[in-house]
Parts: sequence; structure tokens; C-alpha cells
Amino acid sequence: MSQIKKVGVMKTIMTGISYMIPMVVAGGILGALAKGFGGWEIGNYYAEVAGSWPTPFTGMEPFTWGGFWWGVNMLSSYAMNFAVAILCAFMAYSIAERPGIVPGFIIGYVCTMSKAGFLGGLLMGFVIGYFILWMKTWKLPKWGAGLMPVLIIPVLATFVCGMLFLCVFAQPLAWVMDVFQQWIASLNGGSKAVIGAVIGACMGFDMGGPVNKTASMAANGLGADGIYGPMSAKIIGGMTPPIGAFVASLIARDKFTQTERDTAITAFPMGLCFITEGVLPFAAADPVRFIPASMLGSAVAGAIAVGMGVESMAGHGGIFVFPAMVNPMWAVVALVAGSLVTGVVYAFIKKKPEEAEEVEEEIVELDIDL
Repeated sequence: MSQIKKVGVMKTIMTGISYMIPMVVAGGILGALAKGFGGWEIGNYYAEVAGSWPTPFTGMEPFTWGGFWWGVNMLSSYAMNFAVAILCAFMAYSIAERPGIVPGFIIGYVCTMSKAGFLGGLLMGFVIGYFILWMKTWKLPKWGAGLMPVLIIPVLATFVCGMLFLCVFAQPLAWVMDVFQQWIASLNGGSKAVIGAVIGACMGFDMGGPVNKTASMAANGLGADGIYGPMSAKIIGGMTPPIGAFVASLIARDKFTQTERDTAITAFPMGLCFITEGVLPFAAADPVRFIPASMLGSAVAGAIAVGMGVESMAGHGGIFVFPAMVNPMWAVVALVAGSLVTGVVYAFIKKKPEEAEEVEEEIVELDIDL
């Protein structure tokens, strides 16, 4: 086993992000294409019959227009579901080398499925990595040392860290989010701009994480009761962060590395399609600065949208559902205003990058004795 080493926090996060970016970009662009060519409801193309299929793809008709783009949308959905798993796995890898990948991937996926999102993945990446570093200090007989990388570490680390997450973090988080959702819904009796701002700010907080999903569910619940204003805040507030990141990369180009500029370019069409996850790399790498800027812009967008009477019966679709909204011009104004707020604020507060250190993949022997 390799010796314990000190690992910088930012190096750990950036390693996870460097592996996550291609997954997010692939999933986001495929989702944008699917909704652009197949329609914003393409995910529901087989909704009426899919429940009776043995697999999600059993009755797929790939040589029809709808079936083809439904398949593309499914590729996008699975890619986005694995993004946090990749982040968590390679953060653990940065700390503990290859033994961290399997527990990180499993628990990172659990973070996605439990709605803990990328914040849960960030936390558990560190927990898993340092737990495995501690395991590497164990003094075992030769037969036990040979089993460490293939049996003891992946099983025990997944068991301990996974159940730590499920027992300590997941259930309290679910309770808090339920109370939070009820509070958001209770705001509907007050100022329209206030509930729009709150939903927008929540959409811009954790980009697909628990707060984002809770606000989204609250808006969906109000929409089911025939109150469609919060639905517009959900959509426009979720579109604002990726577009705002792109705007910031144009305003303060010298504050962004080439990789960040490329990521911002790919985030722009994802934002137009209401794929907020396009800015996960910025939120993970610079949360102290990007998240407040994102929340502020999304709050402005949501307040303008709901305050000016924008309503959306659709729950997804980005710019493709703008024509079907009530007061669509104000939807455009809200999106532009919120994106500019995020872009200008983040461009102002972002620090210039230091001498960039290339994140190099380490080739580590597995030390497997067969």
C-alpha cells in the first residue's frame, strides 16, 4: 500500500471536477438536442406504456422521430445521474488513490438518488477518501494485505461510509427539505414577487441538489393546484446560473482559465434548455463566490417573472416552452436580467486563477496478490 499523503482541498475538488465535466457536458448537450428536436415533453413520449415494459427500452421505436429523440433524452438522463457519482469517486481517488473509486462511485450515486446532489457528493468524497487513508494504516498479515484492495477496502469503506451517509445525513435532510417545501408553498398567499424570488434563489443554490429539488417540487405542487406562476420561477431561475456563468466568462475573461471558459461555453446552451447542472463545475470549484452570485441572479429572475404575471403550465423545457407561457416577453426580460446579475456579480467577485496546476492522473499499482 502507498504511504499516507497530505492532499489539498482544492486539488481534491478539482480532480473530481476534471473527471465530472465531460459527463455533465455530454449529458447536457444530448439533453438539449433531444428537447430541441423532439420537443420539451420528449421524456414523456412513452409515459403511458413504459410502466408495463420489462426494461425502460423494451418498446422503444428508434426509427421513428419521437422514439429516436426519446432514446437520446434517456442517454442524457443517465449521464446526468452519474455526474455526482463521478465527482465523488474521483475526489476519493485524489485522496486515497484507486481504492477510493468504487466506494466513491457507489455512494456518489446514492447521493444523487437521495436528492443530496453535488453537495452530498462533495462531502462524501472527502469522508470516503480519508476513511480509506486510515484503513491503509492497518497492520495486517500478508494474506490480509493481499485482500485489502479487492475485498476489504471496497466492501468495508462502502458499508461504513454508505451507512454513515444514509443514517446521519439522508433522513434528517429529507425531513428538513419537507419542512422547507411546505414553507415555500405557504408563501403563495403573500407577494407574488417574494415567492418568485424564493423559488428562484433555491433553484440557483445547489444546481440539482436537495434545495433545488425541494423548490422544484413545491412549484410543481402549486402547479397541480392550478397556480402556475411559481412554475415560471422554477424554470427561469434554473436557466439563469449557466447563462450567468457564460456572461461572466465574457466580462472577466482574464479571471477564467481556458478550461473554465470552455465549460462556460458548453453551459450556455444547457442553460437555455433548463439544465442547471451545467454549472456544477463552477459551484464545486468556487462555491463561496459562485453560489451567492447564482442565487442573487436567480432570485431576481424569479421575482420579475412571477411579479409580472408570467405563468407556465409546463414543468420543463427551457426556451422551448417560453412561447406557451403567459406573458412570454416578461419571461425573456426576467431571464436576461437574472443572467446579467449573476454574470456581473460573479465577474466582479471571482479571483484570478493562480498558476494553474495540471491535474495529472496518477498511475497506482493495485497491489493485488492472486
